[in-house]
Amino acid sequence: MAHGINTTVVEIDPAVYELALKHFHLPHNHTAVIEDAISYTERLAEDREGRRFDYIVHDVFTGGAEPIPLFTLEFLQSLNALLKPNGAIVIVSTPPSRRLRGPVLTRRQNFAGDFMLTPIKAVMHTIREVFPSCRIYREHMKDDLLVEKEGHDFVNVVVFCTKLSEPVTLRKPVYTDYLNSESRRQFLEPVFEVFESDFLSEDKVRPVRNNDTEQLAKYHDKSAMGHWEVMRRVMPASVWENW
Repeated sequence: MAHGINTTVVEIDPAVYELALKHFHLPHNHTAVIEDAISYTERLAEDREGRRFDYIVHDVFTGGAEPIPLFTLEFLQSLNALLKPNGAIVIVSTPPSRRLRGPVLTRRQNFAGDFMLTPIKAVMHTIREVFPSCRIYREHMKDDLLVEKEGHDFVNVVVFCTKLSEPVTLRKPVYTDYLNSESRRQFLEPVFEVFESDFLSEDKVRPVRNNDTEQLAKYHDKSAMGHWEVMRRVMPASVWENW
């Protein structure tokens, strides 16, 4: 929005949208759709004369884990249908990170953010079933000692995909991309690319479908508990006890 791009925001909870406007300075130059993303994308995808988009940003969270229906093959196929032929989609997976840098205060956890578990492998497999060309990046380099000590490899992940068969290429950012923001300057360009061999789970995975979500669902409780365990370390106990 700050770059003047005509943007549609889809949010299921009107309270979240109102809070974003009131307290997080969400710019007003956008179209707001207060609706379940699944019904919205299905309706648009079925309308061959409906809107199509140059960019789609898929970033969802429910306070401990991500909504499984938004990572199914069927939902991603709807998103694919909404992209223009040369469009691009970005899928964000943001678990909590104790590597807090710059102005970043907290990170969020979800089942798609631990490279040692099956879900991230299943989600990436599903994404690749829909989009022919993708590149995956993690926020920071893997710390083998920390992984061995704590038994997990939670990290922020971003996936860039297109409908084209050609490899995804990312241009170098220029000064105007940063919008006078030091955090954008620090984080805008992805650095640590990951590949299939980096997913450590030995489980065999299959695409996540509407009627077959068990390989993700069984991790929801573990993911939510892990989220709040890390958040307890990010801010002192007195904050949570008084909240």
